[in-house]
Amino acid sequence: MAKKYENRIIIVTRETRLQKVLMAQNTVSQAKFYINNLGGDFEDYKTEHDRYGVSVQNVRRDLEALANIQVLDRQYLTNFVFDKNDIVVVIGQDGLVANTIKYLGDQPVIGVNPDVSRWDGILLPFTPQNVNVIVEETIKGKRKTESVSMAKVRVQNGQELYAVNDFFIGQRTHTSARYILKFNGMKEPQSSSGIIVSTGLGSTGWMKSVIAGAKRISSSVIGSPYGSSQENENLISEAEETEIQEDAIIESTAEMDYIENVKIQKAAEMPAPAEFSAKPVVAMSTFSKKKPARKKKEYGISELSGVIGKWASRDLVFAVREPFPSKTTGTTMIFGKIPEKESLRIESLMGENGVIFSDGIESDFIAFNSGTEAVISLAEKKGRIVI
Repeated sequence: MAKKYENRIIIVTRETRLQKVLMAQNTVSQAKFYINNLGGDFEDYKTEHDRYGVSVQNVRRDLEALANIQVLDRQYLTNFVFDKNDIVVVIGQDGLVANTIKYLGDQPVIGVNPDVSRWDGILLPFTPQNVNVIVEETIKGKRKTESVSMAKVRVQNGQELYAVNDFFIGQRTHTSARYILKFNGMKEPQSSSGIIVSTGLGSTGWMKSVIAGAKRISSSVIGSPYGSSQENENLISEAEETEIQEDAIIESTAEMDYIENVKIQKAAEMPAPAEFSAKPVVAMSTFSKKKPARKKKEYGISELSGVIGKWASRDLVFAVREPFPSKTTGTTMIFGKIPEKESLRIESLMGENGVIFSDGIESDFIAFNSGTEAVISLAEKKGRIVI
């Protein structure tokens, strides 16, 4: 028998749809009745379940000859301690690959497609039939890998969460999310269905659907959208807040000076000089600082080409879902690119049920309620996928 490699091989698996139903229905017959009664196809559930089980069994059998292995269900990813020399084999779908990477360091990830007739598998280039060859070549350093950039969110209490595909920031329920968006020196109170922040890898997933929907709606709408007159009313520069406060003091001082001079001139029964004949609002303009121009950033295909679909992109993209314009909320900052050394800040105005989760895993979240400010930026660590 050939000597095994010292590396440990971690096989990451997931529960199938049938297993999820069985957890609630207890028996196969009850699960069949439940699925069919809802209009589903029990045989399709069973076929998917059986094929996945066979794939896991075959991969495990073949890899046992190479090294010590451990099978890990994805529910234990958050608490599992990976060794730096581990080789991680993920038996897909794509979402499982993404969810695994964010808990790793520099360990190589090998994505295996358990059913090529069912799953496209962008992150699953390998099959159970060739995975043993791929793993051995990876251990020997003969396989190429591609770097995957991640995003990171951090809140004031030190909690952090990573995303390989995207973050969702909003309400746990389907009610509107209320928050203040802060980006590129500007801030705007908003009400929406939430915010998506995507990496280059994730830009072809959830973000792609957001862009596709917006494009179709935009091309279909004739005339100005409802509430467009309020688009910029709630947008303000963060630096401008300080200037407005300073201007208020200056205005008050200018007005008092004007009144005092008028009193003095009347007492002396002299006509007021020309410089005091203007209204205070004109006189104070010489004291006020010039406010920065509000310029809305536009993003075109050429500007986003370095992000969309680029796994190693050092930029992130954000989009606001279904923003609602009103007297107190704006719809100006709804899409943008977050450069490598910059961040997106979001201050929650939600009393309860505010959440931030990543890569579609709602159970792994950070609470995001009133008083919490989230800072989202490019993560310091990267993933590594075997190709």
